[in-house]
Amino acid sequence: MTFTPLVLMDCRLYLDGADLTGYSNKAELAAKPAKLTRTTFADGGSNTYVGGVFDGTANLEGFWQAGDLSQPDDSFWTNLGTSTVPLTGVPTGGAVGDLAYLTRGLETQYQPGAKHGELMAWTASLETNWPIARGKILHPQGTARTATGNGTGVQLGAVDANHALYVNLHVMSYVDGSLTVNVQDSVDNTFGSPHASGSFTAATALGGQTLKIAGGITNTWWRITWTITGGVTHSFLFAVSAGIGPK
Repeated sequence: MTFTPLVLMDCRLYLDGADLTGYSNKAELAAKPAKLTRTTFADGGSNTYVGGVFDGTANLEGFWQAGDLSQPDDSFWTNLGTSTVPLTGVPTGGAVGDLAYLTRGLETQYQPGAKHGELMAWTASLETNWPIARGKILHPQGTARTATGNGTGVQLGAVDANHALYVNLHVMSYVDGSLTVNVQDSVDNTFGSPHASGSFTAATALGGQTLKIAGGITNTWWRITWTITGGVTHSFLFAVSAGIGPK
């Protein structure tokens, strides 16, 4: 076995409609099922356990910046107390097919501050109300879209009846028009006869959305398509992450 340590230097972090990559330096996600005791007289004096409902937390840190909803201070204040905030963390790069962790949750804490003479900083916390799904990036944040198009296929796997596909959309730059993102699945990477899996609400501003697609899908390849309408100089920067988790 070859062990290749990962030095976390090129992490991408998206919260709602904010790209926190250039403002943050710490991100921790903790996924934890409840530990339920099922000890009986037949267990010979040792406790036994089973897993219960899932819970999760996200703890974030970074440097302060304000001005609009693409900046951390504006985004955290706007979403404080909101229970459906989408969060995506990418350990490396953020290209299509890169590993991603995603969830949505309740923003429970935002704390800006610093000592005299220090850089203004912040910490923030979320309590998840979705599973933390492990998946991949379906669309990269750094590619501007000005016309309707199709994304690249990514093999995420089939989704059985006990699981669901969780998808996050982060619209982080908006100029005019309307963006509608759809999710498709296919038997192979040609998408010759794609199946329409789900659709986000049309986006006309910075912000994030979440989508849960029920299991029972045998196709293993996934991609997004996007439709851009209206306006004259429309352009969008957005990221889409998707992962499979318990339903």
